[in-house]
Amino acid sequence: MKKKIRKQLLRKYAALSLLSLLSLLYLLLGDWLFGYGLLNLWYICNYLLYTASEKLTALFLLLCLLIPDVFYWITGTQPGRRSEK
Repeated sequence: MKKKIRKQLLRKYAALSLLSLLSLLYLLLGDWLFGYGLLNLWYICNYLLYTASEKLTALFLLLCLLIPDVFYWITGTQPGRRSEK
């Protein structure tokens, strides 16, 4: 069961990484096509998380995503899904 859970988590984060990479490439391509230059996206990123509350909220949401998966990775089990059966 541990191998199956770990394989699922690896697939989940591989898909998440691939989609985030494709999204960044799409944004860079759009900036380049419309003449803003390739560094425009990095200039805009400085203003995305401007205040401390926005940074804390982003960190909290990231932790909510990662902590359960780290727990499932270590234990090798996920909560039962008896209600779906």
